[in-house]
Amino acid sequence: MKKRTGAIALLLAAALLAALLAGCGGGAGNLSAAAGEYGGGYDYDAAPGAPAASPEEAGGWSNADDAAGSTAQLLADPSRKIIYNARLSIESTEYEKTRSELLAAAATAGGYVESSSQNGSAEEGSRWTELTLRIPSKNYSSFLAAAENAGSLLRKDESTQDITREYVDVEARLASLKNQEKRLQELAAQAESLEDLLAIEQRLSDVQYEIESYTAQQRLFDDQVDYSTVTIELSEVRVYTPTKRGFGSRIVSAFQNSWSDFGEGVQDFAVGLVYALPSLLVLAALAAVVLVLVRWAKKRAAARPKPAAPAGKTPPEDAQPPKYEFKP
Repeated sequence: MKKRTGAIALLLAAALLAALLAGCGGGAGNLSAAAGEYGGGYDYDAAPGAPAASPEEAGGWSNADDAAGSTAQLLADPSRKIIYNARLSIESTEYEKTRSELLAAAATAGGYVESSSQNGSAEEGSRWTELTLRIPSKNYSSFLAAAENAGSLLRKDESTQDITREYVDVEARLASLKNQEKRLQELAAQAESLEDLLAIEQRLSDVQYEIESYTAQQRLFDDQVDYSTVTIELSEVRVYTPTKRGFGSRIVSAFQNSWSDFGEGVQDFAVGLVYALPSLLVLAALAAVVLVLVRWAKKRAAARPKPAAPAGKTPPEDAQPPKYEFKP
């Protein structure tokens, strides 16, 4: 009996040691991931003698022209676990049409709208929207091409994040934890004392919790890899922003902007006049009433008779005022 209990305890100790080793491997994986994040894009997954990873593979925003080639290469390698992200800034003079085309392109690619926000006024031609779209990675490039043609593209930024190492690390941990779960279940079936059974079940519960946690992380990785995130900023404009800033384009742009500002100024004046019209009508009515009262007061004063002189003292009409002489 004691020998059997000792064997069970030895097996349990071996399972705990394996768990500790798996935890140390996880810590090393986390350190390696952190080093990859802050270490200037060094590829820790590269084989000895292999070239270092490009900045696009290491993650971070990059210029669209520079990232085009590397993105195509990454898409061609299905063994890598790559997360693709893009941000587009688009202008349009036909806001509703462009927005509808973007949503239709996302639906055609098999994607969906994760979030959307709108602002601005249709009357002023200043509407603005931001769309966050999830697009299947296999249709990532074709969707970007369709989105760029929906309006006037001002800016395009792309980023890629290689999570192959983290994904493989999660898979290894899950495999190790499932082996531990199997061994612990076998030990629980062989336990002959309540104390051993409780200890085994406690460790089994911890292992199953870790399995669920890593399984959820693996599903999150799969979702991020399978669906790319594309953020589109769409702005309504009356005149497109020129993409080239030559002297001629600057002259044309200045004239167009000046004419547009003049038109907006006339519209603002008309709107302000209509807004102030009730107040102007009330002031005009008050001014008319005051003018009528003033004229009426003047007419009444002119029509009032002059007071008569006292009796017997009425001076003749040709009477002259007395002249006074100075006598020394």
